[in-house]
Amino acid sequence: MINKVKNAIQKHGMLRKGERVIVAISGGPDSVALLKVMTLISDEYDLSLVTAHFNHGLRREADDEEQFVRRISREMGIIVESAKADISSLKKGTGRSLEDIGREVRYRFLSEAAGKHNAHAIALGHTLNDQIETVLMNFLRGSGTEGLKGMLPARDSLYIRPLLGLSRKEILSFIEFHTLQYVTDASNTENLYLRNRIRHTLMPQLKKYNPNLGKSLNNMAEIMRLEDDYMKTIAHAIISEWNIVMGRDEIMISVTALRKYHEAVKNRIVKEILRQLTPNGQGIGYAHIKAVMDLCISDHPSGYLHLPHSIVVRREYDSLVLSKGKQSGMCGKQEEIFYGVAIPGSVHVVELRKALQFEFVKDHGRIHTGGQNAVFMDYDRIVAPVIIRTVKPGDRIQPLGMQGTKKIKSYFIDEKVPLSVRKNTLLLLDRESVIWIAGMRLSERVKITDKTRRILKVEIV
Repeated sequence: MINKVKNAIQKHGMLRKGERVIVAISGGPDSVALLKVMTLISDEYDLSLVTAHFNHGLRREADDEEQFVRRISREMGIIVESAKADISSLKKGTGRSLEDIGREVRYRFLSEAAGKHNAHAIALGHTLNDQIETVLMNFLRGSGTEGLKGMLPARDSLYIRPLLGLSRKEILSFIEFHTLQYVTDASNTENLYLRNRIRHTLMPQLKKYNPNLGKSLNNMAEIMRLEDDYMKTIAHAIISEWNIVMGRDEIMISVTALRKYHEAVKNRIVKEILRQLTPNGQGIGYAHIKAVMDLCISDHPSGYLHLPHSIVVRREYDSLVLSKGKQSGMCGKQEEIFYGVAIPGSVHVVELRKALQFEFVKDHGRIHTGGQNAVFMDYDRIVAPVIIRTVKPGDRIQPLGMQGTKKIKSYFIDEKVPLSVRKNTLLLLDRESVIWIAGMRLSERVKITDKTRRILKVEIV
């Protein structure tokens, strides 16, 4: 196992001799094994180690786990950094998940610890099993190469994952050989989170079809990593050739220049530009990129879109302008409205002075069939990503209670919806189809059933 770790360090240039390393440790088996490995190679690499533990305050055992990390660090003669935060309180009013908030705060803590101790690297305890689960999660979400490449062995010239090529079985054998103590997170055995359901339910089923599933997925992740890196390099080379300075609040590109490239390259160029307009490079997905490309190929010479993080994309004849937090040039004829959706959370449709709120509830009361400003959906029947936009020609829905689909235009005619109302009617769509004509009709596909486990409430507020 030690040899595998040293090979990974050499292959990916994770460490140089004489460096100081922050070892992120939760107290679980993977992080405890990581700490032990780092101590075993510290003499050879002349490393100075500091452990870092973040207490999320989400479970009763959290304080005990922090004390455990402090104890084993003290026994090894290693300095320990720790911090605690009430993640549940930080989540309130953000519309984001506990996982997202926790990850953001944890990585900020690790970065600050590295700065405090002038560390050259932060070692994370992710293993091959974590990699496989991550790839499957991203696959189920419909990710492209960037998601299917999984976690990187090293990133941002700071974070390293020395155990990424090791299976959990190898980790546990290593722990048993060295008689290491560790703590067990009881929430890892519950199927409340997608990662746990993949680990406990999906993986055992898939292994019946491919006993070497782990190796196959890891190989695929490596292939995706290389191809994603190549596409990113090509996109940035073109952006540089156009003399675009990344980091500005507004970027303008030529629609004609963009159109001449292969669709995959065009998509990647748009993705890279959009991502640099976001606070942390997150929140831009396939639906957003496709909407921008639709704007480029449209026969209409003008139009605009709203994307997450207050990004506005507008087309002005042959110019495509991507800007952050600006809404100029949007008066006059109403163009297409488009917003990405983060669940749970709220989306403010500024053009119509409306907001849609998304939240999980336990009791749906009754299923709303139409005419109401709130509906309840089976969240697990929704295929991400989810967007809000106005009606386009050809849009269809399977109205609640019907077998087949129906054009939205026909629905409006049958329900005698005035033209003035139609143009301001919002649609909620997932990757497959329209799931709600806002305030009017829910889709049969996402209705609540006896098998529903997670109920999503969507309300116009």
